[in-house]
Amino acid sequence: MAAITLVAPYPSLGELATAICQEFNWPVEVVVGRAVRGLELAREAERRGTQVIVSRGITAERIRAALELPVVEIPVTGFDMLRAYLEARQAGVPVGVADEKSIVAGFTTLGEMLGEKVLTFELQDERDLRRAVTYLKGAGARAIVGKATITRLVESHRLKGTLITSGREAVIQALEEAQRVLEVRRQEMAKLQEMKAILDFNSDAIVAVDAKGVIRAFNPAAERLLGWPRERVLGVPVAEVFPWPVLDRVWRTGRAEQGELVPAGTYQVVLNCIPILVDGQTRGLILTMQDVQQIQSLEHKIRRNLTNRGYVARYTFADIIGQGPAIREAVKQAERFSQVDSTVLICAETGCGKEMFAQAIHQASPRRGGPFVAVNCAALPENLLESELFGYVEGAFTGARKGGKAGLFELAHNGTLFLDEIGEMSEGLQARVLRVLEEGQVMRLGGDRLLPVNVRVIAATNRDLKQMVREKQFREDLYYRIHVLTLRVPPLRLRREDIPLLLQFFLREYCHKFKKDIKQTEAEAIALLQHYPWPGNVRELRNTVERLVLLADGPVVTSDLVRQLLAEDLAAADALTVGEGAGELLEKAEQEVINRVLQATGGNRTEAARRLGIGRTTLWRKLKGKEPAGVS
Repeated sequence: MAAITLVAPYPSLGELATAICQEFNWPVEVVVGRAVRGLELAREAERRGTQVIVSRGITAERIRAALELPVVEIPVTGFDMLRAYLEARQAGVPVGVADEKSIVAGFTTLGEMLGEKVLTFELQDERDLRRAVTYLKGAGARAIVGKATITRLVESHRLKGTLITSGREAVIQALEEAQRVLEVRRQEMAKLQEMKAILDFNSDAIVAVDAKGVIRAFNPAAERLLGWPRERVLGVPVAEVFPWPVLDRVWRTGRAEQGELVPAGTYQVVLNCIPILVDGQTRGLILTMQDVQQIQSLEHKIRRNLTNRGYVARYTFADIIGQGPAIREAVKQAERFSQVDSTVLICAETGCGKEMFAQAIHQASPRRGGPFVAVNCAALPENLLESELFGYVEGAFTGARKGGKAGLFELAHNGTLFLDEIGEMSEGLQARVLRVLEEGQVMRLGGDRLLPVNVRVIAATNRDLKQMVREKQFREDLYYRIHVLTLRVPPLRLRREDIPLLLQFFLREYCHKFKKDIKQTEAEAIALLQHYPWPGNVRELRNTVERLVLLADGPVVTSDLVRQLLAEDLAAADALTVGEGAGELLEKAEQEVINRVLQATGGNRTEAARRLGIGRTTLWRKLKGKEPAGVS
C-alpha cells in the first residue's frame, strides 16, 4: 500500500496525477471519486495503511473533517485560474466567477492584469450556488467559472460552465508537499517510539502528568521502584497516588523542584519534579525518582573514579595546533591571561578544546606548580556535584565516608579549578560558588567551620550566559564575577586554514595507534574537509580522521573516501525539470501575466511566485532561463 493516496474529484485530474507519478517515479496511489465517494475511497486507503491524503476542493474538505490523517490540498494557482478564464472567455465576455473568497480575489486580480472586467460572487457554502448563478447571469455573464457543482447548474441556464482544473504545476506542488508531510509524520512517529524507548528503558522511575493532573505515563522503572503496575495508576489523579506537598508547590509556582526526599511506602526516594510550561502556564508535570540506595552506590563509584584521577595539567600552549589568525589571536590572549590571577571565562562551542586552553593557561601561570582540578558541571547530578565541589564531614549523610572528604575547592588549593559547562549549574550551587569566590573560604557539607582556600577559577561554557542572565537562568552576580577576563575560542569553521595541520597531526596519531602507513592525502580530499562546516569542531574532525585511517585501503586518503564520509553535507540537490505549457495562446498569456507581476514586484521572483501561487523553481522554468529586464 502506498503511503500517499491522491483522491481526484474528476477523471482528468486522476490521469494527470498518474502521469506525473510515473514520470517522477513517486509511489502514490491515485483514485477517482468526488465528495461522498471520495471520502469513501480515502477511508479505504486509511484502512490499507496510507498516511497522507492529497485532494482538492469540497472532496478535500470532507476528508479533512472525517479523518485524522493529514490532508494536503491541491492549490489553485494563478495558472489554473488563467487556463479556466481563457477557456470561459471563448463564449464571450464578461466572464463570471463563483467560488470562495481567495479564488474570487485571484480572478479579480487576473482581470485587472488583462484589462478585462470579471463578474464575481463569493460563496459562503454550497447553498449559495443557485443564487450565484442567477446573480451572475442577471449581471450579463456569458460564462461562469467555478467548482464542478456550479458548472452543472450553469448548463441548465444555457450558459457555458468552466471547471477550474488543477494544472501540472499545482499537482506537482501538492505531491511534493505531501512527501514533506509524510517525512515529518514519519519523524514524529520515530520520535514517539524514541520517547517510548527512553521511558521504557530508563533506569530512573518516570511519571508524566497531564494538564488535568492525571497520570498519563508510568514507565517500567517506576513499576519496579514503587511496586505498582501501570494499569493501576494510569488515568488516576496524581494527588491520589503521590500525596506530596511538593507537587502542589510546583503546580502553583511553575518552578522545578529537584533533589526532594519523599516517602514511597516504607522507604524514601529522591524526587525531581519538572513543570511542563506552555505560555507561562503549567500544563503538566514530569516526575523522576531514584532509589536512595542506588544514588549512594553511584556516588561511591564516582568518588572512587575522581580520587584515582591525577589532578595534573597535561597540555601547554605548544600543544594547540594552528597557524591561522583566529586561533593565534586566541592563544596570544590566553597567554596574557595566564600572567594574572583573575578569573577567566572561556566561551566556545562544543569540541573546540576549552579544557586544553584552561590547562595551557594553568601551565603558563605562576600557579603551574599547584594542582589543576577539572570538573564537568553537566556530568554530575546536583547533589553529587555539590558534595564534590565542597566536600563533606563524617556523618553528613547516609553512606558518607568515615572521616569525611575534601572537596574540589580544597584539592585545588594554590592551583586552578576548571569549572566546565558552568551554565548547567543549578542556581543553588551558583550561590555557593559565588560565596567561595568572594570570600576565599569553603564550608564542607554538614560542617560548621570555614576553610580558607586560594584557588584561581577558570570557567567554561558553550552557552550564552548573558542571555541566560536576562532569562533568569543564571545568576547575574556570579556572571559578572567569573567573566572578569573572557576568552573566545574560535570554532573550526572560522579557522579552516588550520584543518590541513590538524589533519596531519591526527593522521600521525591514528596511523601509529592502528599500525597503518598513510603517506599522502589527495588535494581534493583536503579541500572537501575544509569545505565541511564541522559543527562538532576539532573533536568531530579528530573522530573523522580516525574513521579515515580505519577505512583507508592504501597509503593515500582519497577524495572518494572523504566524500563518502561527508556525503550528507556535500551532496548537491538535483535540478527539478517539468514539461512545457499547454498551447501557444496559454504560453503567451502566461508570459504576459508573469512579466506584469514581476514588474509589480520590482523584479522580486520570490514575491512574484507567491502572488502567482507557484514555486520559485516553477517560475524559473516558465521564464525559460531568460532574465527579464529589472529582474533580480
